[in-house]
Amino acid sequence: MSLTKEVDIEFLVFVERYVTDLLRWDILACFAKRPDLNASAVTIAELIGRNAPSVYSELGDLALVGILNKIPCPNGQMQYCLADTPRLKEAVLKFATLTPK
Repeated sequence: MSLTKEVDIEFLVFVERYVTDLLRWDILACFAKRPDLNASAVTIAELIGRNAPSVYSELGDLALVGILNKIPCPNGQMQYCLADTPRLKEAVLKFATLTPK
């Protein structure tokens, strides 16, 4: 009896490169489960139960690597949304299927 499973190398690389700690896990899971989310760091922190300063730093890093878009608002705050880069967006959405609800 042979059990074979195909390993998604591209997805494993995504997780290894971008899901580097539990805070990023929470942030990416938040966007994965709400792909249309466009929110401030404070709102995202509230959604995932974390403090805003640490979330703000990670959001900035995820924007720098192209997973999130950083959008300036008239009030001086930044809003963050999932970038529309097909391969990264696909990986984030796949991540949602593997994270607990």
